[in-house]
Amino acid sequence: MKKYELDLFKDEKVLKTLVLWNIIITIASIVPFYALERLFSSQPAFYTQLTFSYIIWSIIAVVLGSVLIIVFHELIHGIFFKLFSPSGRVKYGYKDGIFYATAPGEIYNRKQFAVIILMPFIILTLLLLICLYFLNYTAVTVILIFHTGACAGDFYFIYLILKYKNLKYIEDTERGITMYEKRSS
Repeated sequence: MKKYELDLFKDEKVLKTLVLWNIIITIASIVPFYALERLFSSQPAFYTQLTFSYIIWSIIAVVLGSVLIIVFHELIHGIFFKLFSPSGRVKYGYKDGIFYATAPGEIYNRKQFAVIILMPFIILTLLLLICLYFLNYTAVTVILIFHTGACAGDFYFIYLILKYKNLKYIEDTERGITMYEKRSS
């Protein structure tokens, strides 16, 4: 049986790739999300409120919002792990700079795993865009950009699913994933 194993915590090449992807995705997100902010804004272009209190509250909002986004991101992964494997155990953790949700030993088909991986990005991006529309607050844009870049690991898993078309099942592990050509016994 053909399989591909990925250990996120030991594979230096993958870790470097994820850092690069994070940087590229974050930078690529800046223009479209700031353009949306400007589109939603009733203020003239280049209008800024650079008062001391605005800057302090914006920093606090970005820090707290980013922490909440990470928590909700991983909770959404957990919800979808359970949705596709109700008897499975979901664990949450932090290791080597990576927050994660995992359902160790659970095996999902490609489509299920893609849904599990993409749902936090889709749900949180939509919620943040709604917040941006109604609040029109630069801190929301910054959180949106941060979250999109932070999804680099999830996008990498989707890349692997697309790259290895002959592999049908993905086993979630505490260290990454294992992809199988057919269901393991």
